[in-house]
Amino acid sequence: MSQFARPRPSRRSFLALTASLAACSRVAPAPQTTGEHIADPVARRFYASRGGRVAWTKGTTQALSQIVAGARAHGLDPAAFAPRQIDGLSEDEAVTVAALAYAKALAAGFVDPHRIERIFTLERNRVDLAAGLSQALDRGGLEAWYATLAPQDGEYRALSAAYAAALGQSGLPSAPTNGAPVGSSSAPSDRARQLAANLERRRWLTRTPPAHRIDVNTAGAFLGYFKAGGPQVWSTLTVVGRDDHPTPSIQAAFHRLIANPPWRVPTDIAEKEIFPKGAAYMARQDMRVEDGRVVQAPGPKSALGLVKFDVEDPYDIYLHDTPSKSLFAARDRHRSHGCVRVKNAVPFARSLAAETGKADEFDQALASQDTREVDLGQSIGVRMLYHTAYLGPTGQVQLAPDVYGTDEQLATALGFGQAAAAKRRAEPQILFGP
Repeated sequence: MSQFARPRPSRRSFLALTASLAACSRVAPAPQTTGEHIADPVARRFYASRGGRVAWTKGTTQALSQIVAGARAHGLDPAAFAPRQIDGLSEDEAVTVAALAYAKALAAGFVDPHRIERIFTLERNRVDLAAGLSQALDRGGLEAWYATLAPQDGEYRALSAAYAAALGQSGLPSAPTNGAPVGSSSAPSDRARQLAANLERRRWLTRTPPAHRIDVNTAGAFLGYFKAGGPQVWSTLTVVGRDDHPTPSIQAAFHRLIANPPWRVPTDIAEKEIFPKGAAYMARQDMRVEDGRVVQAPGPKSALGLVKFDVEDPYDIYLHDTPSKSLFAARDRHRSHGCVRVKNAVPFARSLAAETGKADEFDQALASQDTREVDLGQSIGVRMLYHTAYLGPTGQVQLAPDVYGTDEQLATALGFGQAAAAKRRAEPQILFGP
């Protein structure tokens, strides 16, 4: 099975085309208004910063073709970045548009994440590509500049190497990590698609995430806690959204813990899953209706358990404890309506409170059995990341099933053909809780 669905021109044809374009530029120098009529605003800004001067020589055009030939290491198709002769564009402008397209793919992704994710608020990477390309050309540092654009971390490099191995039909581990589900595919073509999708997801993200944060991997169903200036200091399993209630890819923060929280049941859940069970069921679950909303009282039956990490986002997605501890032992932990249930939530919350001397206050709030807020005195960022390929604790690339189905959409958008086989599996029945 070929790597990409569409045929790709050879590197020789790319060189011939770009050399021809550069040669034409030398024979017929563009006027000082080069770039004025390009639709791409970044390319227009690029030429405006240069006073409308032509940008490319034979040497820099050839250097670009060699740089673009390395796109495959990033799970990208080099043919997607070949200069194209478009009506109204000069040869120099065509090379610029192609050069900027490849730079954008490396720096911020080839595919708009909003085409794939219904909700996506993760902080994107931002780079002034027009200024960067212009400086690289003027200073003779084209290759060095492109080398800075993709993520530079060890995980990205490991995923890139695994992608190359998948194309070479080498084996990849798919064993569980931190209780994560076993990988859903063993065919090299499927693995290549999955790894390419995950390389793209990394390129979407800012290269400087909040130093003090919690990252939840919603594909693997686990989280890691990072403190400023240091490595991961806490990891634990989670239960996350099922396939018909996926945990969205969002970024937010919290600064307080809610001890003994009530659960204000979302209206759609109440209508579908609570009211049909009748008043007797609601009474047994310590539920009542307040101002038109079903509210479950704090206590041992509360779906939120003993503590809520009060993440502030408009989607009512947060981290919390749960009385259903047995779910953390399950292979598949995509069981919630979207919120994130945290294993060992109370010890984790206490450790966060202890960082600012609030551990005693938190313990007293829990012991009161009343709903109380504990202000942590600091803000902690939270990112919900759907990464179906990631580095495990031993440094090996691990694969998780594409429960939410977006690997397939993303791989197709990257230019891959249809998958050899669809290997989605049905989700188990949800247990009660948010």
